[in-house]
This record gives sequence, C-alpha cells and structure tokens, in this order.
Amino acid sequence: MGNINAKDPDYWNVSDDPGIRNENWMQTLPDNMLVSQVSIPGTHNTMAREGGLWVWCQSLSLAIQLLIGIRFLDIRSRHFQDTLPIHHGVAFQNINFSEVVKKVLDFLDKHPSEFVFMRVKKEYKAERNTLSFSDIVEGVLHRAGRHRFCLNTTIPSVGECRGKVVILNDFAQNKKHLGIPWRSIDLEDTWDTDSDNKWEKVRRHLDKAQSDSGGKMYITFSSHVGSAPPRSLARTMNPRLHSYVRNAKKRIGIVASDYPGPSLITDIIKINS
Repeated sequence: MGNINAKDPDYWNVSDDPGIRNENWMQTLPDNMLVSQVSIPGTHNTMAREGGLWVWCQSLSLAIQLLIGIRFLDIRSRHFQDTLPIHHGVAFQNINFSEVVKKVLDFLDKHPSEFVFMRVKKEYKAERNTLSFSDIVEGVLHRAGRHRFCLNTTIPSVGECRGKVVILNDFAQNKKHLGIPWRSIDLEDTWDTDSDNKWEKVRRHLDKAQSDSGGKMYITFSSHVGSAPPRSLARTMNPRLHSYVRNAKKRIGIVASDYPGPSLITDIIKINS
C-alpha cells in the first residue's frame, strides 16, 4: 500500500502494529468533565479496509486504532437479511456490527478508564429484512449487556462513560433511548469538494469548537472525496490538520480523519493536558 513510512507524523499507510501506545490516555480526565469538553481523535469510515484503493479509508485494524488512542469510531452497517454487515458503499468489510461491538468491549474490559464514541449509521441499500434496523441494533446491545453502553440523549460526564461505548445515533433519531441524536451534534462533514475548500471548512469549524464553552458536541470530519483516492487526499489534508492541532489552545472536539498518523493522534490527545 505505497511507500509511506510508518513513522510519518501525519499519515499512516501501513497495516502492521505501528508501535506507539495511547491505550489509557483518558485516565487523567476529571470524572465531572462533560465528554463534549474533550478533544478526541477519531477515524472516518473506521472499518473501510476492504474493496480496493478507492474504498480504503484506513490501514490499521480496529484493535490497533484503539491501542493508539482513537476514541471515535464511524461504524456503517448495511441492513441485510436481519443482520448488520459493515459496509463502505457496496463493499462488505468482512465483519458484522455485533463483532465490532465485541472487539470494542473487549478493549474496554482491559482499559476501564476509557470510553469510545461509536457513530452507528445505515449504509448502502436495505434488502430482505423482517426486523427494523433499530430493532437489530437494540438486540445486539441487549445481548452484549445494555449496561456496557451509554445511551443518554444528552451530553454525559466522563465518569458516567468510563468503560462504556457512547452511542451516537445516526439511524433512528426518533428513538429516545438509543444514544445522542446525530442531528444534535455541531457537524462539519462536507465531503464532496476540493481539498482547499474542505480545509477552509475544517479550519473554521475547529475555530468554532475552540470558541465554544464545551456544552455542545462538535465533530469535524477532515475526510472528503475528489479526483484521488482517500489515502492520497489524506497526504494533503493531514499535515494541514496537524499544523492546526499543534497550535490549538482549547478543546477542538472530535476530529475524524482518514489514515491519521501517530503524532497527529497524540497531539490531539495532548490538547486535553
């Protein structure tokens, strides 16, 4: 997958263990702090590692992403035959929603100081179902143990979330018991634009997050589509993003990227110090 060095500070294009660890970085956060006041590194289309150059958005496995400090996961499931296979568009990612949930809970069992945001989103076309998407999600959460999830519709505290998956509901926002509604979040996700315009939108949104007191949740996607595949676009976007992060004085909320590199992730975490 190219010749990018694994130690590139802004960009990862390798599939092996990168060697850095940020697995317990949340343990120093105050319990009474709102989770919206935390700066959090995340990945766009977290599981997109199958289907070819134009589909790939990440090179690192879910387990490695969690170990290096990623705490926002963008999980996209197709509604198919009463199951939730993970997709990026038409491309099946060889894993189901229930397996993703188990992997995240396994991580949290070993690292109870941490919590993980999980956006749950419908992806691709529904086919041959007798159960609703939300019913299937609820079934997965019930079998895993609902106490393992933060399903608040309002912003919880860090202490309330430790050891749990915080669900961001982008699938059935009329369900008042299935997590923070996606539409309640201040979001930058302009995806169909050129790199310069996208960067200006990202920069302005991060500025807005820094100027806010922290009572509202901000998510900034630095990813976008264009005339090149995601990994090429990330080579341009991620250094710009990292330069901004190094100079940030206040929290910037959740930042979700394609192929985020080691120093980019670590420097987002350092904003919380």
